[in-house]
Amino acid sequence: MALFLLFFLAFSPAAPRGAEPSATIVKEDSVAAFMQERFACLLGLEGASGRKDRRTATEQLALWYAARGYRPVWTSPALRSGLLSAVNSAVDDGLLPSDYHCTDIEHYLKHPPRGTGEQARCDILLTDAMLSLATHLRYGKVDPERLDPNWNLTDPKRLAELQLQLQKALASGSIRTALQKMRPEYFKYGLEREALARYRQIEQAGGWPVVPGGQAIRPGQSDPRVPLIRRRLSVTGDFEGRGKESSVVLDSELAAAIRNFQKRHALQADGVAGSATLAAMNVTARERVQQLRVNLERYRWFVGQLEPTFVLVNIAGFSLQYVHEGSLRWSTRVIVGQPYRKTPVFKADMYSVLFNPRWVVPPTILAEDALPAIRQDPGYLSRKQLQVIDGKGSPVDPSSINWNAFGAAAFPYRLQQKAGDHGALGRIKFVMPNRHIVYLHDTPTKDLFEKSSRTFSSGCIRVENPARLAELVLDDSLKWNGGAIRNAIATGKTHSEPLPRRIPVFILYLTAVAERDEVFFLEDIYDRDGAVLKALNAPTQKLTMESCGF
Repeated sequence: MALFLLFFLAFSPAAPRGAEPSATIVKEDSVAAFMQERFACLLGLEGASGRKDRRTATEQLALWYAARGYRPVWTSPALRSGLLSAVNSAVDDGLLPSDYHCTDIEHYLKHPPRGTGEQARCDILLTDAMLSLATHLRYGKVDPERLDPNWNLTDPKRLAELQLQLQKALASGSIRTALQKMRPEYFKYGLEREALARYRQIEQAGGWPVVPGGQAIRPGQSDPRVPLIRRRLSVTGDFEGRGKESSVVLDSELAAAIRNFQKRHALQADGVAGSATLAAMNVTARERVQQLRVNLERYRWFVGQLEPTFVLVNIAGFSLQYVHEGSLRWSTRVIVGQPYRKTPVFKADMYSVLFNPRWVVPPTILAEDALPAIRQDPGYLSRKQLQVIDGKGSPVDPSSINWNAFGAAAFPYRLQQKAGDHGALGRIKFVMPNRHIVYLHDTPTKDLFEKSSRTFSSGCIRVENPARLAELVLDDSLKWNGGAIRNAIATGKTHSEPLPRRIPVFILYLTAVAERDEVFFLEDIYDRDGAVLKALNAPTQKLTMESCGF
């Protein structure tokens, strides 16, 4: 800890630019002594309060001031003004300026603090605003682990690195620029911010018209709602035609606009204004703004952990992307877990490709599906082509087992399915060890990829065209090209091929994704947006200062 504080001290400014050293040295010394004396009180109050987030933030404040000998930071009006500007621009990232003492900063700009106690209070509040805003821009306001215990992407060193960057920024007097640089540099985050700005403008202009429900309107049909649909799609840029504003015919131009809207909302792109399409059209601009805010927050949770090469699965988008050295190389459709068997959000490393894998029934499916089915129907095992295997790996006659004698936890056998086109894993499995026993793999039910909503698995991710993904991750055009992969499958033999290097796999959940100048709004299939939005809108816990003499 001592070396850590000395590292910070090396970058601590003697006096921020814009200050008047000759007039402030004595005041700074007295304010520093005052703060050092009272930080023990602050830490004690927050420790006794049980408010974990606030206690952690106060500990970061204490570390910050200890690193600079408790000397005040905000003696310069220019610094205070720059901080206020950065705080007010937090709305551009979907954050709330009220979380960062914006009213207090405005007050101290108009009425500079006087007296030791007030100067100390002002300094601590503004530093708290700066550290909180920097943390939220870089890593998110909401703690993802509180919403989902499966989350495993948090970087334990992040706050120390952030504090060091801010100390250096203050030394140069460029706090507004430094805070702007805290936001993720990932290009999709930038596209999401631009989308938020566009939809905020739409909301402020009154949004879009509501289209009444009713029978589906097909291309070529007439309906009095068609002009409303045309106006609705014009607002979001899906329809750009002119001169037919009053026509009640759903013509080919409008049908093309409806298909584009349907693609952006993960609906069947048939050009028909049916109930699902009209429901998506009638989601308000305000709701879309909130959806973009939620997903900007989700980006902040993980983008700092992305590596140059990775696989990203978006559960809500039923999609997989392979990014190689920072460039998107390939994408495909996937099938994810049913709402009662949700695919978890987590990160794991892929190490190998398994050709012709055998499937061993995992504990959850054994307990909830397989054992109950076998007890009711002895033919279940043969229908599913499952073998019973004992602890030595030898087959066991199912008729010799009293299936009612065991629960899943005490079941002494395993149920195993031979490799083949019929197998639950298909012909390829991507090995990425994790505690959830969730993998990427092939599937025999390829017809399900044609569905617009693809929640059919028991938690694992079924990949369309897994042979192409295998070719990409094995990354050897001579040894493992498409032909070689087909030959490996054709042998029918189970074979594991290690990857030349590990590849991180991110299993994430994004319900609004910006691509170029379009935004794709996806169904919240697991009802997770509401909890994120509630936490994002909840006011941050404030410092308890009055009881410590501030």
